Amino acid sequence: MKKTTLATKDSDLLEQLIIKHGKVVTASQIEAVSKHTWDYQQTHNRLQKLLENGWLIRIKRGLYVIADLSSRGFLSVSPYVIANLLVEESYVSFEAALAYRGLFDQFTGKFTSVSLKQYKPTELDSIQYLFIKTQEKMYAGWEKVEIENMSAKIAFAEKALVDMIHFLKGKYIIDLVIEKIQNYQKDIDINKLYQYTRLASQKTIKTFGLVFDFLGLNSEPLFQSLGNIRSTHRMSLDDKTFNSKWRLYYDNYFEKYRIAKED
Repeated sequence: MKKTTLATKDSDLLEQLIIKHGKVVTASQIEAVSKHTWDYQQTHNRLQKLLENGWLIRIKRGLYVIADLSSRGFLSVSPYVIANLLVEESYVSFEAALAYRGLFDQFTGKFTSVSLKQYKPTELDSIQYLFIKTQEKMYAGWEKVEIENMSAKIAFAEKALVDMIHFLKGKYIIDLVIEKIQNYQKDIDINKLYQYTRLASQKTIKTFGLVFDFLGLNSEPLFQSLGNIRSTHRMSLDDKTFNSKWRLYYDNYFEKYRIAKED
């Protein structure tokens, strides 16, 4: 990126855009504000220069964010908002949603959203934006929030936990979910957790049921939702320890939670 100062006319343009439209602007809004200063071709050339020099950052075709004018090249808009700008029909979930809800205190450079269609991943300002396609029944458990006068769709903590088990795989993810349920029981609405878990796959329901049993929580609503359990599942491909109640193979590693509870 070139080290250039912001020309007076460019600075005036960006300030007018912020005043009139905020930090997120479209190509047509840029053209409308600049029409008294430049013609169409001149505006297009200025737009390209502002992009090259980091004063504008392209989110997607025809949509831009005005960079922090005190720190050129850095997004001035929350990543939660950016995720929703990239794909309107999506909501931020997983660790990023847990962080917003106060259940995850580590920096996350990855914002994963759940959407109704498949979209390519995008990287902006060193943050990855990923999108996971879901069925309509799982497109639930989120709310629209206001962040600096802009909106973003973010999962409730309970739905983020369910999404992690439902969409992702591996011991780390299950361990993280157990840790959050164990450490934030007072902050988690157990009825919401039942509700969102019942939207998910049988494997997900069984996984949460076993986790609830390990932690001494009431798993009966989940057990009842399965009806007559006949199929067998595995938390992960190589799991060898079998639980007959849930007809679920799991990693013996998770026994530590049951032992800790009983002790």
